[in-house]
Amino acid sequence: MRILTSSLVALLITASTQASELKCSQIKLVVPYTAGGATDVAARLVARHIEPLLKTSTIIETRTGATGNIGSAFVATSPADGCTLLVNGAVIATYPHSFKSLSYDPIKDLTAIGSIGVTPTVLVTSNKSVNNLQDLLAWSKTKPEGLSYGSAGYGLLHHLAVEEIAEQTKAKLVHVPYRGGGSATQDLVTGELAFGSFALGSVVSFIKNGDLKIVSVLQSSRTTLAPDAQTIAEQGFPKMNAGVHFMVFAPSKTSKEIVNQLSAALAKVVGDSSLKPNFDAIGFDPLPMDANSSNELVRQTGTDWAPVIQRLKIQL
Repeated sequence: MRILTSSLVALLITASTQASELKCSQIKLVVPYTAGGATDVAARLVARHIEPLLKTSTIIETRTGATGNIGSAFVATSPADGCTLLVNGAVIATYPHSFKSLSYDPIKDLTAIGSIGVTPTVLVTSNKSVNNLQDLLAWSKTKPEGLSYGSAGYGLLHHLAVEEIAEQTKAKLVHVPYRGGGSATQDLVTGELAFGSFALGSVVSFIKNGDLKIVSVLQSSRTTLAPDAQTIAEQGFPKMNAGVHFMVFAPSKTSKEIVNQLSAALAKVVGDSSLKPNFDAIGFDPLPMDANSSNELVRQTGTDWAPVIQRLKIQL
């Protein structure tokens, strides 16, 4: 999937003839989360390698707050000249369903120019006797009060995915939301929580040292970050994809020519096999996609998870 398709090659050729369309003295990549996190590191990796392709400098601007919505709204209302871009997850397509009010519309006000990659969501436990999802569900049946599980936050995909599993299997799984994954993983290691649902990158060190094990990767295909771990599709849920898919977005009125130019350059960076170890180190499966495919994935993310948000009456 990391080999550039003929359509992307065509975009690269097109981009070389349209360089004059991008009139930026500097491209600003807005990261709406804390500096030093995986999103920030991925954005810096992209920025460093996309500069020579676009022949302009690129800076990272951190604009945090409101679950990433402050930075997202800033880009959504910026000039549509390709000079101010956003790095965020396709999950923002669910926000009109989960937030009481937003100052921007993720679908109408932003357009995805391409994909950076996926941070897989994994179910993990410290229970040595639980090896797969079936074991986990069987364990839940022995606990009338239910199995406690942690996530990095209420309403995130990590939380929604487990609630969907509970709905489909009628297992009693009790959510314990945390503000971030740090304290949750510690409680998981000590057995205060039965299991957790987290981004793989945030728990990979605990997996490597044997404190935690992966019960399931919540997507349809295996990840190269943990190739031996079974997917949720292999365990009876073929339609679930709860990995957080990170994209680069531009204001929606950005011209097609500029979008294509940026998309082609981004795909070349993400598809560069020499950078795979850099992405692996921050828990990203790099995945180049063109603008059309990226926008379709964003819309599908909103469609897939809206019913779960509505059923749980989540309001952020």
